[in-house]
Amino acid sequence: MNKLRVGVILIDHMVPAWVRHMLERIKNSSHAEISALAFADQSNGTTLPINKQYDIQFNLDKKIFRPAPDAWEISDIRKVLHNTQSLGANLHERISRFKAMRLDLLLNLSLEDMPKSLLNVARFGAWSLRCNEVRVTMGSEIGWLEILNDIPVMHCDIEIEREEATWVHAGSVIATHRSSISLNQKSFFWRATHVVPRVLRMLRTKGEKEFFAHTEPASTVEKASIPSLSQSTTLAHKQALQISENKIRRRITPQPWALMAGKRNDGEKFDWGGLKLKVPPRGVFWADPFILKREGTSYLFFEEYVYKTQRGRISYAVIDAGGEIGEPQTALERPYHLSYPFIFEHRGEFYMIPETAQNRAIEAYRCVRFPDQWEFHKTLMPDVQAVDATLFQHSMRWWMFVNIAHEGGSTWDELHLYYTDDPLSTDWTPHPMNPIVSDVRSARPAGRIFRRDSGLIRPSQDSSLRYGYALNLNSITKLSIYEYEEKLLERIEPPKDDILAVHTYTHLEDLVVVDALLKK
Repeated sequence: MNKLRVGVILIDHMVPAWVRHMLERIKNSSHAEISALAFADQSNGTTLPINKQYDIQFNLDKKIFRPAPDAWEISDIRKVLHNTQSLGANLHERISRFKAMRLDLLLNLSLEDMPKSLLNVARFGAWSLRCNEVRVTMGSEIGWLEILNDIPVMHCDIEIEREEATWVHAGSVIATHRSSISLNQKSFFWRATHVVPRVLRMLRTKGEKEFFAHTEPASTVEKASIPSLSQSTTLAHKQALQISENKIRRRITPQPWALMAGKRNDGEKFDWGGLKLKVPPRGVFWADPFILKREGTSYLFFEEYVYKTQRGRISYAVIDAGGEIGEPQTALERPYHLSYPFIFEHRGEFYMIPETAQNRAIEAYRCVRFPDQWEFHKTLMPDVQAVDATLFQHSMRWWMFVNIAHEGGSTWDELHLYYTDDPLSTDWTPHPMNPIVSDVRSARPAGRIFRRDSGLIRPSQDSSLRYGYALNLNSITKLSIYEYEEKLLERIEPPKDDILAVHTYTHLEDLVVVDALLKK
């Protein structure tokens, strides 16, 4: 199958880092190539308006928050695409040249609207980026409306214009940073460098019919703009207030994560009533519970974070049939942060895969003496920013669900899937749909995958309002080496009293345990 032929329209040849990285990924991919480079017609004077107050605001924002890696660093795209045909700004010349090239699509990263006469020169129309309801280009100022209007997420989507209609293909959903415009822009721009190549991959592998079946009619889109003077003032006040609140929060005693346990029947909807609260002592918090039974006794493993050392260790406690949690003991401690103690049994032995993202690896530990002695067994994946690896055996394979952060990205919002015949293998095959979920509201694992009524349930986190705000129980409807689909079955939100968040769910027989972020 031939690669997709892409024509790119830019403002000029000097481009920010995020555009350069995006075009490099397309150029180096196995599913698309950049066949032509055109520059926008600047004769109509299309530029963004100037607001000096906002410019000062944004530069101060960057100095305070220091977004990295730098998405705005300028370089000459001709050094990357030196063998690519370059077209001038003349519209008639572009139309004739584009038609002769038999392009599959145009990627518009310029400030200009796509002329109607260009919509039929490429088979799949003209593509552009959208941030919520705003069209994004090389010079776009985005990420401020979300702070101003308290919008918790940014949708990084692809808008597809064709002669007959305009559609939107969903790309990714990322969390809004409530006090920083520059961090919002950094997150969006770096995510866009992955979203565009991924959507191109989907078009090439799935074909036109199936690809467009996953699009939606586009709502009205606005051009990216800068805030007015009054909006800038309101925005500055909101940012200053949020920054002050964050500083105060860091100086006082942190809000602790605690454990809550109780009885329930499998299949019943979650109910906070009847759960017993186990509050940690001062100086630590408890989170990420995992329950398992051995020789008739139920054990609860969890992260015990020590504020003094600023890292977590894995602890355990006995939990009785009524949900009473005993006193914790240390099971595993390393010179780097540990959390999310995923434990599984394989060939008669217990293994643990705790989160070891601080060590940039996915590591496996073997149980030498249950439950309190574990030794390093091997590194399953090196040099990776991965969190909350969750294994599951299904259809003669072992599957690993894990959130992975790429350049400039977060560990909150992209779920990757791998498979192998041996859970202790160092050779895990990536799923062709990776990331299988790219949405801060449902990606990150939140506990062991389990069976219910012959179906598979995957707990996940919703971190759109704050880290670990709520839980989803997702029904896995398709799981194979080619496909993955899931749908929301049940949502667990914190009650309105003294609990701010809940982000891990574990159950065994009629026992259920969650973690809860307490107000105090």
